[in-house]
Order: sequence, then structure tokens, then C-alpha cells
Amino acid sequence: MKVNRHDKAAALTDEQLKALLAAAPSAKHRCLWTVQQWTAARIGEALLLTWGDVGSKQVTFRRSTTKTKTTRQLLQAPALAEELAAYKEHWAKEHGHQPKPSEALFPAAGSTTSTMTRQAADKAFRAACKAVAIEGASLHSFRRTMAQNLVAKGVPLPVVQKATGHKSLSSLGEYLTASQEDVLAAMLA
Repeated sequence: MKVNRHDKAAALTDEQLKALLAAAPSAKHRCLWTVQQWTAARIGEALLLTWGDVGSKQVTFRRSTTKTKTTRQLLQAPALAEELAAYKEHWAKEHGHQPKPSEALFPAAGSTTSTMTRQAADKAFRAACKAVAIEGASLHSFRRTMAQNLVAKGVPLPVVQKATGHKSLSSLGEYLTASQEDVLAAMLA
């Protein structure tokens, strides 16, 4: 677990995810965290999304914006599609026009083309975590949470790897943890 911004980010429970989304300081942050929750996106990948990357049915992480330098496309879960639609309305009201494909999904204050910084995203996340008493989490927690939840549901590792965009199963393995109870349950199954 992450302590004083060191070590690995904690995975989040469903209750913690709901609490964080409710504590989001703005519609932009809520949508950012929802994108991360449903796509396992790294914060840098999510912040570089444009409206052109968000279709009606999928989200495209362009190879130029991913750590692995490969394009990754994920179908939108209904909860993500709903959040994106609501945020698009908010974005249009805030900026006075419908977003163009080249405009930032999560723009910096006063801009539609410059993206929010990692520092701004992290500051808002840490404040929300403090407000709902979550310790050990970081913006990477969304990624870890998705990987662990999929494995817990029995999803085959290659499918989890495709969802998270990890290049190898060994790098994916760094995201997965098992409790002593998990080990005992597996041995008794």
C-alpha cells in the first residue's frame, strides 16, 4: 500500500470508488476518474484524450499517448457512456460550444486544447481521498482496481492484459495481489 506517496497504490473497494466519485470537486474530475475506472487508463493516457478519441461506443488511446506505444481501444461500459454523455453537456456549457474532435477531453483551466496537468489531477484526487478518509490510494489505484477485480471474477489473464494494455503477463502480475484468505480458499476449493 502506498504510504507518503511511496510503494504501490492500493486497490479500491466498490464503496471507496463510489465515495471518491461523489467527492469529485468537479464534473471534469468525476469523468476523468470514471474513464480511469472503466478503462484502466494510466493518468497520462487519460489526460491526453481528445473528444475525437471518444466515440459513441469506444475509447481510443492513441499509440502516441500510451506508455507501451500501442493503440488500445476499449468498448464503453454503460456507466462510462452515461458519464461521458453528461460530461459532454457540462463541457459544452462551460466552454460555450460543442467540443471539436481535436479539443481536450480534460482541458486545463481557461483552455480547450491544453490538457489538465498531472499535478492538478493528483491534487484534486488527494483532496477527495482525504475528504472520504481513503489512505494508500493514488490515481494509479483505478488501474490496479480494474486488474484485480477482473482476476477476482475469473477473467482469463490474457483478457485482463488486453483490457489494461500491459505488454506482458509478467508486468500485469505486478498489479495483482492475493491475501492469505485468497490462498486458503484456493487450496480448499
